[in-house]
Amino acid sequence: MQALAREVEAWRSQLRKGSLELAVLLSLRREPRYGLELVEILNARGLGVSEGSIYPLLGRLRAEDKVETEWVDPGAGHSHKYYRLTRRGRAACESMLAAWREFAGAVERVIGDRP
Repeated sequence: MQALAREVEAWRSQLRKGSLELAVLLSLRREPRYGLELVEILNARGLGVSEGSIYPLLGRLRAEDKVETEWVDPGAGHSHKYYRLTRRGRAACESMLAAWREFAGAVERVIGDRP
C-alpha cells in the first residue's frame, strides 16, 4: 500500500507542476505581487509550492514576455521585485483558463460516468 501512496503523491506533484503557471498568472490578474507573496497566496489555497518552484517559473514567464518586473522600495525594510502581467500574459492567462475549464469539465464528466 505504501507503493501506491508514493505513486499517488508523485501524480499529485506532477498535477501541481502542470497547473502552477496558470495559478501564478491568475494570482497576478488583479494586482502586481512579489515572489514570496505569490508563494504565500498559493500555499494558502492548498497548492503546496516553494520558492524553488516559483522563481524559475517567474523567470521563464518574464523571458516569454508574460510578466514584467519592477523594484519597489516600501520605505521601511528592503525592496521587493514585483511581477505584473503584460498584455501577452493576460491573453495567455485567459486562454489557459479556458483550456483548464474545458479539461476540468471533461474530467468531471468522466467522474460522473463511473458506476
